[in-house]
Amino acid sequence: RPLLLLALRASHAPRCTMAMAPDDVEDLKKRLRQHDQMYASMQQQGKPFEALEHLEKGLFVRKELFGPEHPEVGRVCQVFTTSCNTLAMNSLQRDNHMLAYELLKKAEILTSPSGYIGDNKMRMKLRAVTFNNFGCFYKRRGKLHAALQYLAKALKIELTSEEVDNPAGTHLNLCATLSQLGRHGPALEHAQCALELLEAMQDSKEKAEGGGVFGQNNTTDDGSILAIAWHNIAVEQEHLGMLDAALTSYEQAVLVAEREWGAGHIKTLAIKHSLEEAKQKASTRRSPAKPHAGHSAQGVASKAASPLDSILNPATTAPGLKGQGGFRQSAIASKKGPSPLQKGGAKVGIR
Repeated sequence: RPLLLLALRASHAPRCTMAMAPDDVEDLKKRLRQHDQMYASMQQQGKPFEALEHLEKGLFVRKELFGPEHPEVGRVCQVFTTSCNTLAMNSLQRDNHMLAYELLKKAEILTSPSGYIGDNKMRMKLRAVTFNNFGCFYKRRGKLHAALQYLAKALKIELTSEEVDNPAGTHLNLCATLSQLGRHGPALEHAQCALELLEAMQDSKEKAEGGGVFGQNNTTDDGSILAIAWHNIAVEQEHLGMLDAALTSYEQAVLVAEREWGAGHIKTLAIKHSLEEAKQKASTRRSPAKPHAGHSAQGVASKAASPLDSILNPATTAPGLKGQGGFRQSAIASKKGPSPLQKGGAKVGIR
């Protein structure tokens, strides 16, 4: 469903209710009540795009009624921006690229310094989420260099702002994108950075909870991402010919995956599948044998055709496309979407 084109500009002078006729003020208040009621109704009916349209119209009315710097305008703007990011990622998963782009562009405008989010820390947090999701968007479209630019912007914000989410997810997105570009050295570095951040968070949580086991009582997003970090490290180590190290990393990924998802979960099975393939490859290298006629001697090439890949990453069947990671999360904002597990680098999305 097409949405209104958002045209918020701080340079536009707001109308002051003191200078407005009483009838105009009452008309604006009536319109605001109608949009708020419709927003709530559409939410209850499970119609998020229709709800977003009324939320946007209500935002315009609030700006007209209260002025752009009013706290209520800022609060509604935060809700609208968050909704834009969430629905953009949902649209991306459904291959509705135009709508996803439009929603992300609105979020980018609203989180700019000229937008209406007065809380700068919250604005920067939402801007990092938006940039990260833009990275996922361009990666899904196969525009890897554009994805890198947006992910680098997101990481810069996350590393300089205290209020943002853990940047581990952005590191993993960068890992996946660099891996697709064949830059496995830098990809490995980003995966290792993500692991260090997640383990530091794990240590902090264990101390705060009196030494409890991370993720023992319930499945946590951070625990799930930890499995992906180990998997990504293993993948990049394998690409770089570090087979022994890759086997150790795959084993760690399996341990975390079994704890977080369960031994029979399809994601866990995918990691186990990768581990077994890596073991076979290592065994072949230690005891080289002549390949049979008609069979490839390249173990890595055969992995791309793993039947689990098509289950975990349905979007990868399209040329040059790869699905958004399930932890954002967008992350980690909007942690929803297709599984991030795929040979050649995994991905966490936004949040």
